[in-house]
Amino acid sequence: PASPLGPPLSAVLLPMFNIGADSPMLHVAVPTIAKDLSTTVSGVQAAIAVYSLVMASLMITGGKLGSIRGVKRMFVVGLVMFAAGTLLAAVSWSLGILILGWSVLEGIGAALMMPLAYTLVMANYEGKQRALGFGILAGVQASAAAVGPILGGILTTYLSWRWGFGGEVLIAIAIVPFLPRMRELVTAKKGTTLDWGGTALSSVGLFAIVLGFLLAGRYGWWEMRRPFVIGDVQLNPLGLSPTPWLIAIGLVVLVAFVHQQFRREDAGKAPLVHVRVLGNLRLLSGMVTYVFRAIFIAGLLFIFPLFMQSSLGFSAFQSGLAILPFSAATFVVSMVTADWGSRISPKRLIQVGLVLMALGVLLYYFQVSIQMTIGQMVLPMIVLGVGLGLVMPQLLNLTLSAVSQEDNAEASGLTNSLGSLGDSLGVAIIGSLLTAFFLGGVVDASLRTMNVEATPEERQAYVVELEDLTEVATDADREQFVSSLPADAQQEVGRIVDDQSARAMQETLIVTIAFVLLGFLASTFLPNAPPRKVAPEDRATVEVDVDADAA
Repeated sequence: PASPLGPPLSAVLLPMFNIGADSPMLHVAVPTIAKDLSTTVSGVQAAIAVYSLVMASLMITGGKLGSIRGVKRMFVVGLVMFAAGTLLAAVSWSLGILILGWSVLEGIGAALMMPLAYTLVMANYEGKQRALGFGILAGVQASAAAVGPILGGILTTYLSWRWGFGGEVLIAIAIVPFLPRMRELVTAKKGTTLDWGGTALSSVGLFAIVLGFLLAGRYGWWEMRRPFVIGDVQLNPLGLSPTPWLIAIGLVVLVAFVHQQFRREDAGKAPLVHVRVLGNLRLLSGMVTYVFRAIFIAGLLFIFPLFMQSSLGFSAFQSGLAILPFSAATFVVSMVTADWGSRISPKRLIQVGLVLMALGVLLYYFQVSIQMTIGQMVLPMIVLGVGLGLVMPQLLNLTLSAVSQEDNAEASGLTNSLGSLGDSLGVAIIGSLLTAFFLGGVVDASLRTMNVEATPEERQAYVVELEDLTEVATDADREQFVSSLPADAQQEVGRIVDDQSARAMQETLIVTIAFVLLGFLASTFLPNAPPRKVAPEDRATVEVDVDADAA
């Protein structure tokens, strides 16, 4: 087995850091990018959404291509596409070029690399070293999410957002020397071809569901909050938001996908995902736990910087600094405890970690105020990071060890697709709740102050109107409006905004704990015993010499 800190893991960690830091780094630069490319903020946000859609919808296909064409080979293809897209994004001169480079090319590259990265760890390491590899990988991914906003803030403020993409190109090039030390694996039978029907169905289904989640915050989860218009045509059948329609369509297509996989396998043809993978209960329980973990963490990492910058007045650098204890704790604990699963039940470690994650949020909850400091966030962030550090290496190892190495690339693609779905759902639900709690609280407090009674429909209209105003108003517009008010009214407005921002954050944090509890319930179906070691004669894996295969 390779050294746990050797070249194979290095070749995986660097691109995973790139992918993990990419979106957070771009989020803080959205207004600057819009100005430089002579486009709108909503246009740049659409580019971010398309990136998520492309990546989430193609991960299952990315995992299967690794099984057919070679895990390492397709990982390298993904790396090349990611680097090419990053380079194009760095020199982009219009929104269209940015979408082509970042959203499409980088999205496809990430969809190839992410599922295959986990498979490469499984292929190149065994036992404690494999667990340590997953621990380090989990720590790097968590660190990237915190470092991204810091890098984005520094580069946008002092250099240019383009340097962020340029740095990712350099990191991709730095990976090349490590590739020859990585083992190649082809797990599919010779002559296996890609299931194009399953690819289309799975991609369309996941695309529709993720798009529905992304639109929910603006257009509503069920009833129409505002008209959904494409061109000059309004699309709100039965007066509903597009979200339930898109999610329903996505679920129907995914059900058709599962039926198509059964039919294809019954006909003796290779499916995109084998039936034995879809029916593996240990894998499914691990994936469900992984999804709830993704919803929880993605939601927190979205609302933490938002609250710090919008309510506390932190800069992007200060926000990243406040989150750094979380990332550092996750990184350290992931490495230190990675091999504990050989002595302690991985299931128990996962459950203890989930409890600590909930405890970290509670500690943060009791510290929330408009005068909150970075020092007050240190302990909650550390507890949260310790919990995630216990969960990630054990959960990844336990989940992906539930299948044979023959099915590992498929299982990894499925797990990562659902993880990306969880990320989108976390940002959509948790982000929209924070906004809804805040705007609703401001409207309610304002109505009480003015002694005005409003029907639920009128209140909702006020909330939507206030949301629209906050999206188009600049900081200068807000300052001008407040300064035009009488002194006592200015104080009242300031008090209402401060009170409701803190209250909205606390209410949202309580909701995030619900997802940890759901993850805990899902974890009860995980096995108590450590993953069984697969004997060499049981592995249906073909190992290919790298140089000969390349030739």
